Amino acid sequence: MYKESIVYNQEAAKHLSSAAIKNIEIWQTDQKYKEFWPSIDKLIKDENWSELEDSFFKILEFGTAGRRGKVGAGCNRINTITIGESVQALANYLRQVVLETSHSVVIAYDTRNSSLELARLAASVLAENNIQALLFSQYRSTPELSFAVRHLKTSAGIVISASHNPPQDNGIKIYWSDGAQISAPHDKNLMVLATEVSEFRAGNFEDNLRLGKIQLIDHQVDDAYIETNAKLSLLDNHQINIVYSPLHGTGTTNFLKTIIRAGFNNISLVESQMVADGNFPTIIDHKPNPENLNANELAIEQLLSTKYDVAFTTDPDADRICAMSLEKNGEVKSFTGNETAILVADYILKQKSERGQLDGRQYVVKTAVTTDALNALAQKYQVPIFDNMLVGFKYIGKTIERESQLNKEFIAGFEESLGQLVGSQTRDKDAATGGLMIAELAADLKVQGKTLGEKLNEIYQEIGHFYEKTLALEFPGADGFDKMAQTMASARSGQLDFSQTAVLDYLSLVKTDVENNAISSIDCIGAGNVVVFEFEHDHRKRITIRPSGTEPKLKIYIQWFAGSDDNFENKLEEILNNFKERILN
Repeated sequence: MYKESIVYNQEAAKHLSSAAIKNIEIWQTDQKYKEFWPSIDKLIKDENWSELEDSFFKILEFGTAGRRGKVGAGCNRINTITIGESVQALANYLRQVVLETSHSVVIAYDTRNSSLELARLAASVLAENNIQALLFSQYRSTPELSFAVRHLKTSAGIVISASHNPPQDNGIKIYWSDGAQISAPHDKNLMVLATEVSEFRAGNFEDNLRLGKIQLIDHQVDDAYIETNAKLSLLDNHQINIVYSPLHGTGTTNFLKTIIRAGFNNISLVESQMVADGNFPTIIDHKPNPENLNANELAIEQLLSTKYDVAFTTDPDADRICAMSLEKNGEVKSFTGNETAILVADYILKQKSERGQLDGRQYVVKTAVTTDALNALAQKYQVPIFDNMLVGFKYIGKTIERESQLNKEFIAGFEESLGQLVGSQTRDKDAATGGLMIAELAADLKVQGKTLGEKLNEIYQEIGHFYEKTLALEFPGADGFDKMAQTMASARSGQLDFSQTAVLDYLSLVKTDVENNAISSIDCIGAGNVVVFEFEHDHRKRITIRPSGTEPKLKIYIQWFAGSDDNFENKLEEILNNFKERILN
């Protein structure tokens, strides 16, 4: 037994849960965890009980598309063990359910410090399981991985990335042969199988590379992906001045190449953030989430100094994009995911309508928490909209696959967290295609003497104003995990009273009318830990609460339809703050 065994540490029992102690003991006594013994030993010596508890109180959940968390020692961490076991589970599952004599999996990774190592490990595990591993030779975006799965006709795909999470995080996301994140029944089946894996086989990377069991890929996918993206262009006018930053991530491989291929050539790069660096050194607090103003600070500064028209930032795996516009008052407007979705949807639908390209086969898709302004636009252009799905682009991918069998044409899909997809060549959100549409719209508006902000206001004046705001509350550690669970239980049990007229529980898929306790079912693709409070018997006036599937956060979304002439910003803030205070107390 290791010399700093947790079993004989009297202080440990005072600070750690029985589950954490049990898991620490396993990791200290089994030889397969030997490389982590010094790290565990140090945590015990330092009496870092909070870190030990968070690292070991549970096994890192295999979510509906993969695993994500802090990198480090422990069963609740991302490391060579949790990644290796995840890939082994995928290998086992492919052999069980895919009736083919041979299998192949394409692998991509982002710019995080541990991503290359973990991607090579994934390739090595697949090779040892006689599954052809196709590994990108350098970092690539998540949407290109989605494209590559279908382009190369592989059995599955793997991305090593923690998306927009802080530098200490990493993760693995798994894609099925349709290019979308794994969904039912494969997601649940794979989750079960992953819990049963106790060991994995991983050979030498270089040996497997020489034997051809691992192959490096690059331009044969890149060229096809970028060309397909660029063909989505709807206008010939690309005369707009653009500031761009990839926030040290992979956006140079998809968004930047796409807009250049489409014809945009006046681009000012934020040079200090063009360097691929998993520490994200130039970003305040080192959190590369373009939803946060801090992440976009340098791009905003450069937009103001150059007096260019628009700026874009993409998150590290380049599936999300933030658009900013230099408005006529000299200020920069940063658009939320909902606002960007409104602009993109209106632009595409208007262009296709004017060209007579809307013949009843076209449709748009959005998640349940994304703005209902998209429903109003769909009604305006007489295009069906699918909105009965939880957060997660896999549901949009599943809808695309289903409707393609009916000869329907997917136009675009949206989620509020800066996620959008235009065209069906990729089955996950893609900063490249959404960004291309925004850039084209900005160029078209410039000819008219208008800005993106002015265009958004025009749309609101026509369809009514949908006020939206999102709040993320952090609940770190094991205690935070319990607190989030308690909050969600209180929300769905009716213990939280905000004078709502209805409560929608997406775990049971039941809607309850508060006034008469009438029960009705919710039509939704999938069930999940989401609760919606509806007000004034109007679904356009709602507050949604759910735990994040990727970070220790509780996410709150508020939408309030207040008409075109109402100035509702202060009232919205008041409603949200009241909600926040009530759930925290």
